Amino acid sequence: MRYLRGVRLRWRLGVLRGWLWRPFWWIQGLLGGPRVRVGRRFSLQGQLVLRGPGTIILGDDVIVDSITTLYTHTVDAVVQVGHRSFINGARVGCFMRVEVGEDGLLGDCRIMDSDFHPIHKRRRQTHEPVLCAPVKIGTNVWLGADSAILKGVRIGRDSVIAMGAVVVKDVPEGRIQGGNPARDLGPVPD
Repeated sequence: MRYLRGVRLRWRLGVLRGWLWRPFWWIQGLLGGPRVRVGRRFSLQGQLVLRGPGTIILGDDVIVDSITTLYTHTVDAVVQVGHRSFINGARVGCFMRVEVGEDGLLGDCRIMDSDFHPIHKRRRQTHEPVLCAPVKIGTNVWLGADSAILKGVRIGRDSVIAMGAVVVKDVPEGRIQGGNPARDLGPVPD
């Protein structure tokens, strides 16, 4: 019972911290930084690092713990996290769009919708194109620690991405994926 009281206290203190940071994020958005929209009962229990000129949308009852970084690299970039998601140290780099569905569990993972550098032989020349494609993570998805979700990937609802997995292709609903590159390990048990 004492443990539950401690969790509730930590959550309430996080809600207070979330409210205290909102004016700073609003001012940061006016000065060319990220435009941040935060839902009700947002709980900031760790450190949230926001950078870039894009838009960051955090739904209702989102909890952020550990050191979480959300970077938008263009004005049109959007990072959207669904209601009741828990983000524990994830790092997101977004050129276009990264969308996390409701009830997501994001461990210390990496999500990138771009290669961030040209992959051609002339990659040091600035005029070479950089490949980008939006990332969509479904409802109730768990991304394990050190997993990486790369550009253009769609992860179906109720899926689990194992620790250290590198996901380069779409994941169907209700599947466990692991390895580098990630492969199917079976269904998620009921």
